[in-house]
Amino acid sequence: MARLGCGCHTVDDKLGYAGGDRLAGPWGDVASANITPDPSGIGYYSEATFVTALRTGYVGARKLNSIMPFGEFKDPTDDDLKAMFAYLRTLAPVKHQVDNTLPPTYCKLCKQRHGAGDQN
Repeated sequence: MARLGCGCHTVDDKLGYAGGDRLAGPWGDVASANITPDPSGIGYYSEATFVTALRTGYVGARKLNSIMPFGEFKDPTDDDLKAMFAYLRTLAPVKHQVDNTLPPTYCKLCKQRHGAGDQN
């Protein structure tokens, strides 16, 4: 499998890939998503949804923010991406609401300000 990083989704070691890292730039001021198997993360994703999201930048009709480098996932095979999804499914679920459609509020869980921070 190709080695691909998910470092933007890691705020600290305790939260793993539960997101919340603030990323500011021409794409706006957003926070990385929770990609753990919790329902507040990608627990509702199917394998096909995951592969499609990484290939196209869409989850259903919802477009991912342009900071997500989905264009970099054109070279890994479907089997590589399925292996990534399988790995993420082995992680401990972390309940961490991150919603970039809401105004940033302080999150006591990740100590960052992001949409839905006050819901954690």
